Amino acid sequence: SRFDNNNTFGGVEEDESMGDSSLASRLRMQWWRDSIAEIYDHADDNNNDNNADDDYNNNKQQQQRDSVLHSLTSSREHNPTLRSLNYAIHRHQLTHRFLRRIIEAREGDLDVMQYDRMRDVAQYGEDTVSSLLYLNLECVGVRDEASDMVASDIGVGLGILTALRSTGFRATQGECSIPSDLATKHSVLMDTLWSAWDASINDATTNESSSQDALQLRNATMEMAEIASFHLHRAREKQSVVPNVGRPCLLPAICGLRYLDSLREVDYDVLHPSLVGGGSSSSSEHGVGAERRRKLGLMFLLGRTWLTGTF
Repeated sequence: SRFDNNNTFGGVEEDESMGDSSLASRLRMQWWRDSIAEIYDHADDNNNDNNADDDYNNNKQQQQRDSVLHSLTSSREHNPTLRSLNYAIHRHQLTHRFLRRIIEAREGDLDVMQYDRMRDVAQYGEDTVSSLLYLNLECVGVRDEASDMVASDIGVGLGILTALRSTGFRATQGECSIPSDLATKHSVLMDTLWSAWDASINDATTNESSSQDALQLRNATMEMAEIASFHLHRAREKQSVVPNVGRPCLLPAICGLRYLDSLREVDYDVLHPSLVGGGSSSSSEHGVGAERRRKLGLMFLLGRTWLTGTF
């Protein structure tokens, strides 16, 4: 179900490099998993006076026998992000399940070169972006199912759009952000991505084959964008159920809606230079001006949402 990129991106040196990178990424994921679990273990120790301290100390002594794990463990005390997370967990009683889902989803994504189904892309957005939004709502004391449903729609929509935004970068890694079912439906291959990218950058010199590849990618992009748009607009319609104190937590939806507008402006050319950077149009005076207008427009929308509580 995944594209075979061995001829284009393969090779012994590349495989070894990717293996080292994957190992380093897994070590980081394990570090975060252990660090967060330790925070919750300490929280349980504070709430229950039992023999958990002895079990924790025994486990810690066992980990310290390994110098690598010991180094990773000692670094937890000095990590500013982890210290802030520790404070938030204890202050707001954040749900451990959401943090575990984020880590598990990110770790699973390390092995994914291309998702099999569109629903898998949506589920990844739910597990990562939606979980972050649930935690944001918990930080302001909002814990109700209606608000979580709005956050869920925003997370799924942003997750799909994040996959689209990563199309160019993931292609350079031999990966495809278009799920296999849509790629098959619209005849999108790795060669299609490269040809479409070339057509986006050098529009004046494109041939018939490149134009066809660009059209196939546009069709797949449009279908993914329509699904993301459905979720984001449904969240917009139901945002009134979220208490006012939780409205600022929904600000990321603005970025997604703005990106959808940008996609429409370039006729769903997901590899257009104005969206991915580079190319002649982004370096020209017109391109720079358009980029500034987009940034100012986004800042205006974010500010308006912050003040009014609606997006």
